[in-house]
Amino acid sequence: MLNNFDVKASLHGLVVIRDDRLPVRRIPLREKPLQRYLLPYRGLLGLLLICIAWPLSWAESGTGLQYTFFPLWLGFILAIDGLVLRRTGTSIMVRSPRIMAAMFILAIPYWWMFEAINLVTQNWLYIGSNPDKNFFNYIPTSLAFSVVIPAIFEVSELVGSFNFMKRFTHLPPLVLDRRQVTTIGALGVLSLVALFIWPTYLFPLTWLSLFFIFDPINYLTGRPSITAKVRHGDWQLVIAFALGALICGFFWEMWNHHATVSWEYNIGFFDFARIFQMPLLGYGGYLPFGLETYALFHFVVGLLNWSSDAEIPVRGDTNTSAN
Repeated sequence: MLNNFDVKASLHGLVVIRDDRLPVRRIPLREKPLQRYLLPYRGLLGLLLICIAWPLSWAESGTGLQYTFFPLWLGFILAIDGLVLRRTGTSIMVRSPRIMAAMFILAIPYWWMFEAINLVTQNWLYIGSNPDKNFFNYIPTSLAFSVVIPAIFEVSELVGSFNFMKRFTHLPPLVLDRRQVTTIGALGVLSLVALFIWPTYLFPLTWLSLFFIFDPINYLTGRPSITAKVRHGDWQLVIAFALGALICGFFWEMWNHHATVSWEYNIGFFDFARIFQMPLLGYGGYLPFGLETYALFHFVVGLLNWSSDAEIPVRGDTNTSAN
C-alpha cells in the first residue's frame, strides 16, 4: 500500500488550487502560467508579516505595539484578503484598490475621533507609551489607527462568504418609513450629545451613536445602508459586520495582552470576567462598532460617488466572481 503512495502528488493536491475564478500567476519569459497555490502572494506576505511582527510586539524590548501594530495588522489584512480571494475569486484589493486605500486613509481620523471621545469617557488608557507627544510620535500612532476600517471590512467579507449566511437572507423585515428613519437619525445626534453630558453612565453609546446618525443619512440619500437591507428582510450585512468586528476585536485584544506597549480598560460596572484585557461584556461593543464602521465609511465614499465600488458582496455562498 505504501509503495503506491505518491507523497509529491498528495502534497501537490493539498496546496494547488484548481479554480478558474482566480487570476493565474505569470512570470516574465515563462511561456506557461504557474498554477495557483494555497494563498495568493499577498496572503503569504501577510502571514510572513504576522510571523515577524507578532513576536516583536510581545518581546521585552520596548518595541511593543507602538511600532509593530501596523505591520502586524497589515499582515492580517493581506492574509484575510488573500483568503477571501482564495474562497470567492474576488476581494477588496481586486475589485477596487482605491477603495482599499480610502479605507486606510479614512480610518486615521475615524479612530482619532474615538480617542477624542475617550478623553471624556476615560474607558481605556495606554500603558508604556511615551507621554511626551510630538509630531513624529503621532506618525506610528496614526499608522496603527489606519488598519481599523480595512480589517473590519476584510473579515466581514470573509464571514459573508460562508454558507451559514444564507439563513439570514429571508428574516422578518424591519420596515421604517422616512419619518421614522429621520427620527432615528435625530435620536442618534441626541445620544451623542447625551454621551458627553453623562459619560459615566452612557459610555456604551460610543459604539451606537454614529450608526444611528449615519445609516439613516445613507438610507435617505440612496447610499448603501443597513436600513435598506433589513427593510427587505436581508440581515446578512448586520451579521457579517457584527461578527467581522467581533473577530477583529478578539485579535486586537489577544495581540494587546502581552505587548510591552498596550492599553487597559476601565468600563465601570461592566468590568468583570476579563478575556485578555477586555471584560467579557466589553466585547459586546464590537458588534455595533462593525455596523457604525460600515455606515460611516459608506457616508464618506458616497460623498465621492464611490458607493458602488465600496459594496461588499455578502451573499452567503462562495460563488462570487469578480466584476
